[in-house]
Amino acid sequence: MKRFAPIAALLVVMATSGVEAHQGEMGFMFQFPAGLEPTLDGEMDDWAFIPEVYYNRAESMFNQFGAPLDLSDFNSYQIWGYSLATNKAYLGAWVSDDAIHNTEKWSTTTDWDHTGGQFRGFGDKSEEFQERWTGAQAQRYDLYAPTFASGGFYTSHRGSAEWAGVPPHLEWGGKYTKGEVNSFEPAEMQAEFAITPWDDAHPDGPEASTEHIFAVNQIIGLEANWGDKDPDPGAYDDAYWSLFGGIGASAQADQFCDFLLAPLEPGLPTAVENSTWGQVKASFAQ
Repeated sequence: MKRFAPIAALLVVMATSGVEAHQGEMGFMFQFPAGLEPTLDGEMDDWAFIPEVYYNRAESMFNQFGAPLDLSDFNSYQIWGYSLATNKAYLGAWVSDDAIHNTEKWSTTTDWDHTGGQFRGFGDKSEEFQERWTGAQAQRYDLYAPTFASGGFYTSHRGSAEWAGVPPHLEWGGKYTKGEVNSFEPAEMQAEFAITPWDDAHPDGPEASTEHIFAVNQIIGLEANWGDKDPDPGAYDDAYWSLFGGIGASAQADQFCDFLLAPLEPGLPTAVENSTWGQVKASFAQ
């Protein structure tokens, strides 16, 4: 079941019923005007006009393993956006890590039609069931780019529909701006991704699948995690940073956070203090 929430009605519900997002406070997906979608070249200038309210910064992330926040150890931001013209989701991300290597990535999970429920880890089901439904109604993407992963890829979809994790359904551009991968030395990188949204990613391919269609004021489910594996690249010895702290989000879409697909910002580019959505976020916090 798709959920649509005009902002006025949503504010009334939040204020009168005490209803909260699945995990943490609600996030916002920036709407790119037609023709202003980011060019996937690893340069973040395509994102520079986006107001601060859309930034998801490391200082507001959750560590599922309890280590204290140290921005000299790990720092980042993510911006999520979408386009009605291309019907793509866009992610822009910057990461600074004191000991980067090729097993660290954004583990990103999506539930575009907001139906929730289990979507991976069907160990008690038949092989046929697992093949059909693992990663179908919600997805997990491993986004290593611009790092080439130890497993031999830049991006992947961790489900039966492996085709969903590679071009043209998942495309990227990125680069290192400081340091080198797998050096276990301080490094910084930035990356851009374009993702085709699926309500049902069928293992037989896109023709057998159901593409999700974006609309303004939709609410979708989303989570993203960065495993900062210091000093042992084989274990999360340091921290597992999560946008919203959704324990078990790699298999349970109910553990995602709600994201609202925002309307166009007026007068782009604009500053967050003059932003309609800056006022909306302040209203949620009251």
